[in-house]
Amino acid sequence: MQCKSCNSELPKNAKICPKCGAQVSKPAGNLKVISIFGFVIMLIASMLPFVQSGEEVLDGYVPKAFAFSFMNISVPVMWYLFILLLVVGVLLVVAKKEIFSICASVAAMIVWVISYFGFTYEIVVGKTTGGGLRKEYTTLMDILNNGYDGNAYHIGVGVYVMVIGLIVAIAGVFIDVLKHFKKDLGVDSKYLSNSINQSLGLKLYYYRGFYLMYLPVLIMILIFNYWPMLGCRYAFTRYVIGNPYYIGLYHFQTMLTNDTFFWRAFRNTLILSIVKLILNTGFAVIISLLLNEIVNMPFKKTVQTIVYLPHFMSWVVIFSVFRMILSVNSSGVINGFLINVGLIDSPISFLADTRYWRGTFYVMNLWKDTGWGTVLFLATLSGISPDLYEAAQIDGANRFKRLIYITLPALANTIITVFILNLAKVMNLFESVFVTKSSAVDSVASVLQTYVYDKTFAGGNSDYGYTTAVGLFKSFVGMILVLGCNYASKKVRGRGIV
Repeated sequence: MQCKSCNSELPKNAKICPKCGAQVSKPAGNLKVISIFGFVIMLIASMLPFVQSGEEVLDGYVPKAFAFSFMNISVPVMWYLFILLLVVGVLLVVAKKEIFSICASVAAMIVWVISYFGFTYEIVVGKTTGGGLRKEYTTLMDILNNGYDGNAYHIGVGVYVMVIGLIVAIAGVFIDVLKHFKKDLGVDSKYLSNSINQSLGLKLYYYRGFYLMYLPVLIMILIFNYWPMLGCRYAFTRYVIGNPYYIGLYHFQTMLTNDTFFWRAFRNTLILSIVKLILNTGFAVIISLLLNEIVNMPFKKTVQTIVYLPHFMSWVVIFSVFRMILSVNSSGVINGFLINVGLIDSPISFLADTRYWRGTFYVMNLWKDTGWGTVLFLATLSGISPDLYEAAQIDGANRFKRLIYITLPALANTIITVFILNLAKVMNLFESVFVTKSSAVDSVASVLQTYVYDKTFAGGNSDYGYTTAVGLFKSFVGMILVLGCNYASKKVRGRGIV
């Protein structure tokens, strides 16, 4: 370890530099991810009900005084102050000022307690003659003690989640879970104690030019990527244009317990995405191996170009091509061939029959994306030393054995990496399904994103709050997959994908 002031080498447990007398600070620890997780829990709790009605909801009608939380407080600035304190707490943890983050978490809790007991919450009960909203105001304690419109109320789940989040945020400061995953690099600690890498302020100043260049990009990301994410709050509301009102977890309860169409779309999403991923990866490996065996370079490049081209076509063009090829009319090449050879008596509607749609969908995806998937595998194959093949050939290994014992083991790490990276995107299935499905195959073709689209825009009675809840659930599942794949990527290739 080195002294930050004079750069002289220090004894292992020294507290004061023997040369210059400077105090030796402890090296920066690992990021306290548990504490950050606690702040995230508190943020989620702020959108959950603080007080919940005990009445049963019938026929999808949700009373306007069904639940209360930060989202219908009469002084919205309290919610924004609460969120600001949570952001400050997370930034303090990232800046390795974990002890100060406790102050931020406690301050956020104080804001929440003051909001719970000291402010009123609004109930939109209609509109005035001038077109404005007519509201009533009540306190949470009055609601708990006296109810509203003859209905009893109880403490909501948001209160319990908030307390859990506070405990996790504070306890996480003293828990360093990353130390169990930290590997010994075998490097002397004095080479890891550069002050630029220890101090956030010095790092910001040292790279100030780069941060200044990044500032416009950061502003664009905040405006076009993060600002729209605030719309997720509508997942907790009954969205009436001009008058959305908070209903808590009702949409999620309905989605997970009563909506059979949602579960059908969720099942189809997993089936289509996973099978497509396996087929695309497998065929990409096979084509890469075949292309690698071609000796004639002009012919090899020509084949590569032909295989790559479909990737650059839009799904609309690809669907039009396959619709002509698979047409049930006389122009359909496939049906005409099958009828001429006597395999079928009447044309098959590949794109409008539930028995054939999935198979057709997989073939279309293979034709479009397999060629592009070969790029990584061909790059890996080109990096295999020819000496290995020559040595194996001298030892008597034929072409098949060289493939089994040299080529495939060299490809294994790349195959696993590509599979893991693509597995994180299994929930993002929309365009390829949207242009190919129809109402006749909806039972096997409907996926989460097309389900959200149809329920939002195709129906006459759109429920934006419910479809936002479905989209938020999809994003949550996608986040779990990304984090899981990130962990698996670290195990396989030594670094994550995020």
